Amino acid sequence: MARREFTVETRRQAWKRSGERCEATGDAYGLPHGVRCNADLNLGVEYDHVDPDKNSKDNSLENCCAACPKCHRWKTSKRDRPLLAKTDHQEDMRRGIRKHPKRDWGRRPMSGYASNARDINTDREEV
Repeated sequence: MARREFTVETRRQAWKRSGERCEATGDAYGLPHGVRCNADLNLGVEYDHVDPDKNSKDNSLENCCAACPKCHRWKTSKRDRPLLAKTDHQEDMRRGIRKHPKRDWGRRPMSGYASNARDINTDREEV
């Protein structure tokens, strides 16, 4: 499915809300918690989905961030792509496209179970 973009009206409203300054805030954009970038957006602006479009399907103004290219690039590479890869992997496992990693079940006995027949016989009380 193709990625959905923000409407022109949503981008206009985000630009107005930003005060022509980057709205990227906090660790999602590689900044300290609660700190806003405030770079001048007249040098370049990109409209970012705060929650990635693939996961949220939300193109509202509340999910739109007017960000400078540097902040948008950082969030996309360090947060969004890994998150989306994890989402894809989980969906594939749920659909049976990928299987769970193989485990060597023979190495360790499961807790609460006897590891061999001798343990079964020695655990019983004699009557």
